[in-house]
Amino acid sequence: MMKFKIKHKLFLAIITANIFIVLGIYILSSLSFGSSFREYLDANREKELAPMVDAVAREYQKQQDWHWLRERGRSSWRTLIETYYVPRNSNPDRAPFRPQLSNGERPPRPRPPIVFIADRDQQLLLGRKDKLDTINWIAITLDDHTVGYLGYHRTTHITSQLDQLFVDKLTTNLIWIVIFVIIISALIALIQSRFFVKPIIKLSNATHKISKGEFTTRIAVSSDDEIGELGRDFNHLATSLDRNLKARQQWIADISHELRTPVAILQGELEALQDGIRDYSAESVNSLYQEVKRLAFLINDLHELSMSDIGALSYRFENVDLIEILDQVIESKKESIEGAGFNIEQSYEQDEVLLKGDEHRLNQLFLNLLNNSLAYSDPNGMVKVAVKIQGPNVIISWSDTPPGVTQEQLTKLFDRLYRTESSRNRNSGGSGIGLSIAKNIVEAHNGTITARPSSLGGVRFDITLPLK
Repeated sequence: MMKFKIKHKLFLAIITANIFIVLGIYILSSLSFGSSFREYLDANREKELAPMVDAVAREYQKQQDWHWLRERGRSSWRTLIETYYVPRNSNPDRAPFRPQLSNGERPPRPRPPIVFIADRDQQLLLGRKDKLDTINWIAITLDDHTVGYLGYHRTTHITSQLDQLFVDKLTTNLIWIVIFVIIISALIALIQSRFFVKPIIKLSNATHKISKGEFTTRIAVSSDDEIGELGRDFNHLATSLDRNLKARQQWIADISHELRTPVAILQGELEALQDGIRDYSAESVNSLYQEVKRLAFLINDLHELSMSDIGALSYRFENVDLIEILDQVIESKKESIEGAGFNIEQSYEQDEVLLKGDEHRLNQLFLNLLNNSLAYSDPNGMVKVAVKIQGPNVIISWSDTPPGVTQEQLTKLFDRLYRTESSRNRNSGGSGIGLSIAKNIVEAHNGTITARPSSLGGVRFDITLPLK
């Protein structure tokens, strides 16, 4: 069974519409021509009868009455026809021209018309009374006064073979024009359907490549219509898939690197104990414990991040006080803050800021930010926390002291496992996961978090959360 493609449907839609339009024009033209041609024949008939109307008017002026017409009867009609009727296309000095028909014969001579005469009150003086509903009347006037009427049968159908020959010829030409227009429309519809479907075919082929993992596939977009917009959306999708693929590959590489370091240390320490290079002691056991603890911490961070990425972290939203949560976080890290010689500066517009959130996750958010500042800022630095209300939102600004980061590094701060130090030394920083988790927590609260250079010389995080 033949597959009915969209170009076939488009072709049929265009050609069908054109056929209906052409047929409609043909039908309306035929009806209009028939009516106009009959009016034309009637106008010609009135022109032919004009001398007769003038003759009747002169006779009426001479007789001052219609008695002469009543007395003469039918002989008056013959006299008028023979004397004053001039057939169209005739010359008084020669016989009427009669062109040959398609079969080689000549049409018969035109029959003289049947005329009617009525007085000014339209009382019939000459003619049959049973035909009055199909009569056109021509006024007979004297000195701008109507003295009577001369009538003739209105043209309802074509009786003249010559006229019919003209109509048939015109109809044949019109039919050929219709056929020609339909053929041209079909050719145009075929070209248009292929032209419109061409970008869709390109998009379909590109989609097949994407489904095979070729995320570098792009299509050329040259139009601003819906298909062009679809092409741009496709390119955006392909770019996102390509970026996500590279991020996943980098994610796997980073995890491998992060896990390899503590595992290698554990393996080396255990092999040293097995070979007797290192004595089994409380110190060696503690060293092994610290590496296992560090590995467990990393695995826990990875688990937290994966859960937040898929939205599987549990959230219990309730009315919470943001100021109270910030104070609790700073108080919980007081010993670490003092040990690093840090100073915390707090600036709150209000003593209480209520919003709908998960207290545990918000605590985790600010704890991650604080740990990030303590891990990456120089000793004896400062952290400045400011809270202000802006419309329906609350904005938390978190700034710390040097070292700062480059503009390129700012765009990567929320990437998984990203740390600014090139050595990737875990002892000088965290796992590089805390800010990724922080971003997911903020987005789960319908908020936003951005990073930019701090006026203190370090990094500033701006967090926007909706109020209660």
